[in-house]
Amino acid sequence: MLSLWLKAGYIEEGKLCPNHKGTPQGGIISPVIANMTLDGLENAAKSAVPQRIFGNTRSKINVIRYADDFIITCVSKDILQNKVKPAIESFLAERGLELSQEKTKITRIDQGFDFLGQNCRKYKGKMLITPAKDNVRAFKENIIAVIKKCQALPAQTLISILNPKLRGWANYHRHIVSGRVFGKVDNCIYKQLWNWMRKKHPEKRKSWLVRKYWSNTSKIWTFSSVEKKKEKARCYKLIRTGSIGIRRHIKIKAEANPFDLNFADYFRKRKSGASKQASVFK
Repeated sequence: MLSLWLKAGYIEEGKLCPNHKGTPQGGIISPVIANMTLDGLENAAKSAVPQRIFGNTRSKINVIRYADDFIITCVSKDILQNKVKPAIESFLAERGLELSQEKTKITRIDQGFDFLGQNCRKYKGKMLITPAKDNVRAFKENIIAVIKKCQALPAQTLISILNPKLRGWANYHRHIVSGRVFGKVDNCIYKQLWNWMRKKHPEKRKSWLVRKYWSNTSKIWTFSSVEKKKEKARCYKLIRTGSIGIRRHIKIKAEANPFDLNFADYFRKRKSGASKQASVFK
């Protein structure tokens, strides 16, 4: 059934376009196919290690997977290198896949590693997950490029372009240790906005720029712009990543299914608790 769906093609502007190469990269069906294909990866990793009578090493192997990206943790580098890795390569080979040697890395947790744009590392025995440096740098470069590109556009247009980017990136990292990073990103954007204003109004004084583009709400200076249309006025305000707030993620039970009525009460309490936690952090 799945193979027929992949070969069905798609319709664009009323014309049927055949598909001979499967699903496109980034398509909405890709994560589903990845989950179906890699189902059983955790069992393959644990089965590679013999279960000992004294001290169950198999139980100390943990697999964290998101679509086709995954982490495997273990108490020993030797077990990962000589037992788990060959088992994973064999598991993938049966499905016509292979382990990427460029992206595969075996390291100690106190040295840290990047996973899905976030850095996982233990500091003096304490596990901290923070936004990865490469992810932060790429995001800042993207924001700076947008601000420079919008030099000739009105402020409300610039705000409308930046807000979805800032909100999406901050919501992705709000569940980890990211408060300090949010502050640095907001500071970088603040400096870029001042450069944008001075280039746009080279002959105006600083006090004039402040009155035109900055509003002081709740003792916080906010980059804003008022658009007047006839008798109505609309105020555009740039959000700060620090204003999104930090909300810790509570892992969902593995057996919980949102489509199973037996777990309706569980998800209702979880959602209610998340809303209360968000109000506290904000």
